[in-house]
Amino acid sequence: CFVGRSNVGKSSLIRALFSLSPDGVEVRVSKTPGHTKKMNFFNVGKYFTLVDMPGYGYRAPQDFVEMVEAYLQGRPNLKRTFLLVDGVVGLQKTDHIGIEMLEEFGIPYVLVLTKIDRASKGVLLKNVLEIQEFVKEKTQGCFPQLFLVSSLKYSGVHLLRCFIAHVTGNLPVVEGN
Repeated sequence: CFVGRSNVGKSSLIRALFSLSPDGVEVRVSKTPGHTKKMNFFNVGKYFTLVDMPGYGYRAPQDFVEMVEAYLQGRPNLKRTFLLVDGVVGLQKTDHIGIEMLEEFGIPYVLVLTKIDRASKGVLLKNVLEIQEFVKEKTQGCFPQLFLVSSLKYSGVHLLRCFIAHVTGNLPVVEGN
């Protein structure tokens, strides 16, 4: 499932992940922050399902906490949660709350830095280094690799696709010689 602040680009990233889909999966994307009010489920054939969660923080739905906590705690088949962070602004207070929730529930998660095309190289580097340090010092359940993506230019989307295929058991790791 994909979680993050309102307007971090969850729906846009899911649309980018499906961009090569021969079936043309329609993912609604809005310019209005907080547009996603309910969980949206996207079946990837018979292989797995991606879940687009409503955003937290600004314009979050009133039942956000109950809805998301119930989903995260009640899904034993949940393989990975992707917590999206805006590459321009880095980790915010609301992101720390989301991370604390995932840590408390013992849910394995991955941090994905979105909108990397909008951040200057200096800002992006600062945010990456701060996030890497935070992950190393303050987290237990976070995958150590940070994924950097641009839904607009598709940067990093292929690597994230491969990682999702791997954690869902649809792309085995091949041992190199």
